[in-house]
This record gives sequence, structure tokens and C-alpha cells, in this order.
Amino acid sequence: MAADCTVKARPAHRIVRIAEDGRPRIEAYRCENCGAVTDSQTMACRACASRKPPASFGVGRTGKLWSWSVVHRSYPGVAVPFISVIVDLDDGLTLKGTLRGVDTSGLRQGLPVRLVFDDAGGAHDKEGVPYVGFHFVPQGDA
Repeated sequence: MAADCTVKARPAHRIVRIAEDGRPRIEAYRCENCGAVTDSQTMACRACASRKPPASFGVGRTGKLWSWSVVHRSYPGVAVPFISVIVDLDDGLTLKGTLRGVDTSGLRQGLPVRLVFDDAGGAHDKEGVPYVGFHFVPQGDA
């Protein structure tokens, strides 16, 4: 790779998209007929059976904590404990991820959270290109 070339990060998850300017976003699909949201492109709406394919959109970065589990045992190299969460984003998409920056005593259903993009734990592909992942933090935190 040439020294003057800018390395564009790669998505660590199939719903992460990297814009031309290098900024990541989460892509989802919304049915124009009923408003149902899904994380994958389909030929017809799974909720109302509309034959018009759901339209792509970039989801916002805020939502609410729905469910969580504190994980104390994981694969080698994965730091524990960590908080695995299910978050309902304000745009209608539900995502699974990791919640950081909160003590377990502060967990409650409905806790406002914010989506944050990160370096996917420092992961790189075989050419050394970094991956972009995401996690959640309590809303208002960095």
C-alpha cells in the first residue's frame, strides 16, 4: 500500500456501512407501507407482505436499553465481565451489542443509550486494514 494512500476501515458487522468520507453508520430498511424496520434487505415486507422492497435508511444513534446480561465467562482473549445488551433504537431497529461505561447497579430497562462506533477491539484484516464496530454507552457519556 502506498504511503500517501488513506486506508478506509472495513465494517466488522454486515449492518455497518462506511461512507466515502470514512464515517460509519448503521443501515436498516423500513417498509413504506406499514413502517416495519428490519436490519436486512428483503423483496417484500415481512410484517405486512407489501411487495415493495423496504427502503434503506441510516439509523440514528440513540435508543433505550431493553434487556441485558452480565457475561462472566467468554472466549479466550475477551475481557470479562462485560454487559451484553438488546437496545431498541429510536428509529425502530433493535440491535444486540455491548454496553460500556456503566456499573451494573445502574442498569434498568428504558435506560437512554447512545450508539458509538469503535475499532472493533483493535481487529485488523490480513492486510492490516482496521475494522469498525459499535457499542453502546449511557446517553450523555462519551
